[in-house]
Amino acid sequence: MPGSRRGLVAPQNTFLENIIKRSAAQHSSFVLGNIQVVDYPIVYINEGFCKISGYNRADVLHQNCSCSFMFGELTDKETIKKIEKCLENFETMQSEILLYQKNRTPLWVMTQISPIKDENDQVVLILCTFKDITALKQPIEDDSVRAGMGRFARLARSVTRSRSVLNQVSQHLPKVDVVNKAQITQISHVRIAHVTIR
Repeated sequence: MPGSRRGLVAPQNTFLENIIKRSAAQHSSFVLGNIQVVDYPIVYINEGFCKISGYNRADVLHQNCSCSFMFGELTDKETIKKIEKCLENFETMQSEILLYQKNRTPLWVMTQISPIKDENDQVVLILCTFKDITALKQPIEDDSVRAGMGRFARLARSVTRSRSVLNQVSQHLPKVDVVNKAQITQISHVRIAHVTIR
């Protein structure tokens, strides 16, 4: 009887369907990779990923979930290493990376990698989400392009760039204890005096 066999395969299918539904509601572009198989092949691709990448599902299915097929000559090698390490260690990470669409058009994305655990607390899937940030990363060449860009888009670009720069700089700074207000005032007065003396 077909109805009785359905119960044997339903839990795994239901698990995957729940992951897909949750991810689709939160992220517009993502792939799921099987972390239990060598090279972590992609087992699910949503329509949003197909739209931003230019690849169809048949092109992407069973490729590595790091999306190495989208890497190009200007893709940052350090970011690639971080992604590979993240996948090997089942870690979560978020990073900006330059990828290339199927037609080799550059595509800046904010990618987030998150391991997904089953009911036994074992990592079984990896969720890789992609947010197109190309418009925020491309330089504004002239006033005609600048005029076409709305105030919100210019603000979003400056915030993204500032946050990216701050994150990069803060990684190289030593950890500092909390400074109280008196110390900040004292430091600012020393700097002001130093500037006035020159």
